[in-house]
Amino acid sequence: MTTIPIDADGAVRRSSLVARGVPVGALYRALADGELIRIGSGLFVPAASARPDHRQRLMIGEVDSSPDAVFSHVSAAVLHGLPMLRPHLGDVHLTVPSPSARLRGEFRCSHVEPLSRDEVVQVDDRWVTTLERTAVDVAATTSMGFAGALAVFDAALRMGAQPDVLAAIAGRRIGSAAVVRAALRHSSPCADGVGESWCRAQMLLDGLPRPRLKTPVCTLGGVVLAEPDMDWNGVVLAEFDGASRRQRVRVPGDSMISAVWRTILRDEELRRRGIRVLRFTWADLERHDVAAACRYALRRAGLVPTAQMPTGPMPTATARTA
Repeated sequence: MTTIPIDADGAVRRSSLVARGVPVGALYRALADGELIRIGSGLFVPAASARPDHRQRLMIGEVDSSPDAVFSHVSAAVLHGLPMLRPHLGDVHLTVPSPSARLRGEFRCSHVEPLSRDEVVQVDDRWVTTLERTAVDVAATTSMGFAGALAVFDAALRMGAQPDVLAAIAGRRIGSAAVVRAALRHSSPCADGVGESWCRAQMLLDGLPRPRLKTPVCTLGGVVLAEPDMDWNGVVLAEFDGASRRQRVRVPGDSMISAVWRTILRDEELRRRGIRVLRFTWADLERHDVAAACRYALRRAGLVPTAQMPTGPMPTATARTA
């Protein structure tokens, strides 16, 4: 059995195999057996390491950029390390000044839009739109709508994007302008990740009151009981059980099991004090169950009108409550 050599960047290139004397038939067998995935002409990646962001970086490496052909949109986001909610990473995106400047070739998507000089930077020796311009471009084109726009703006602010620059760029948008501006108004650097942003987006789209973020919930004596992802008046708390939150509650030398156990004990204490805790996972987000669970809890707490309040059991949509 012929071993397929892998380049230093994790890619398998037909040209490298030929240069090393590896039979091309071995490449085709690896493709047929599902060991390799084709991402471009003569460019492959092992199936075991075929993360979308890794594939995107490999494709970017096959495309030249210049001040007149700048990596943008999701491609720029990958280069900046900007988190996104369910991005489509099948093409390399570039922004060019005119139709005649479009780059032809496989997996290239050109956007004809003007870029000012202060909207272009270099990242790893590549010409890329700035963090702020990238966030606005992604927000305007995401297939996830308001949730996708909110997630990328939260992430950009978390990474140090300037709010006034974001607002200025968003103000010049024409397509998707309403969604972009609404998401920017509600964005915050306090959100830990895209899952938490998606939670908040579902709440806001359902017309629920805007929650506070990362606000300590204290006793009358000033003892901090919790610092939840989101809360309403310290009476109803909501948390997204993603990896970032689990990491945040850990202390030095702590194991994940002990961190989870400490969270359980904390929730028991909150429940004894009459505070409701809602926990959401990716499955809840996929089912769009977040808003129904929050509305029920807020009504029970008297924080939203009780008209048409459900009289049956708590919706099964609701995530775990304390």
